[in-house]
Amino acid sequence: MTDFQVPTSQDLATRRQRLRQQRRYRLLQGIWRAIAISGLTAGTVWVATSPVWLIQSGEQLDISGNQLLSDDEIQALLPIDYPQPLLKVQPQTLSAQLKKHGPIADAIVSRRLFPPGLHVRVQERYPVAVALPDPTEPISAIPAKTVPFQEMGLLDQGGFWMPYDSFSQSNHGFELPGLQVYGMRPTYQEQWAQLYPMLSRSPVKISEVDWRNPNNLILQTELGEVHLGPFGPRFSEQLVALDQMRSLNGKVGKEKIAFIDLREPQSPAVEISKPNKGS
Repeated sequence: MTDFQVPTSQDLATRRQRLRQQRRYRLLQGIWRAIAISGLTAGTVWVATSPVWLIQSGEQLDISGNQLLSDDEIQALLPIDYPQPLLKVQPQTLSAQLKKHGPIADAIVSRRLFPPGLHVRVQERYPVAVALPDPTEPISAIPAKTVPFQEMGLLDQGGFWMPYDSFSQSNHGFELPGLQVYGMRPTYQEQWAQLYPMLSRSPVKISEVDWRNPNNLILQTELGEVHLGPFGPRFSEQLVALDQMRSLNGKVGKEKIAFIDLREPQSPAVEISKPNKGS
């Protein structure tokens, strides 16, 4: 049978003293925690409002990755009201804002603590063609804002449409693409991403793509006008056949050729222009 020892008055006094010490320790711990939180809050407020931690101007932005857009043009796209406390700047919001603009494919914005500022890294879309609207389509009304593919613009290699004035003409690093495209539509973007790489590798110089009729893709080339029919898996074969016809101009003058028919690349044909009745 277990014997229970009755605590003495000394044991009870010792226990009460220990409990008081524990309560005192927890109280001091709470006070120090409150002081630490208050100090951290005050420090954060000081950092946020101190002139040392303000973004005073666009000169505190470290911009990289841009070749076609100038630093000033990218700064103008950022909705920052100067001066702006560094900690109040939302990098993700600024990144999303930059990516809303056609010339910028991707953007990453991050804070820089020393010295205070922002890192802005962009990836631009490089224009490879000028997209022209169909001049035969009547305009019912002048749109209040830019309408992609319905007015003159620029295309990148993926078929992404950008406003024509996306890149400053004063930028010496930018030249308008020599290739022109008529009739480009949003539904053609996937096909354009396949078509353009083959087009750019063609040994025959191509200056214009006419896609207004989806059943007959027309190219303007150094050999003359070329009819290809609808764009499809034989496009690469058609370009090879076109390259093999380089000697054509030596046999038939370019001015006498109405168009080259490559709808059947294995059996190319040349349509000769009919002479004028008066000649």
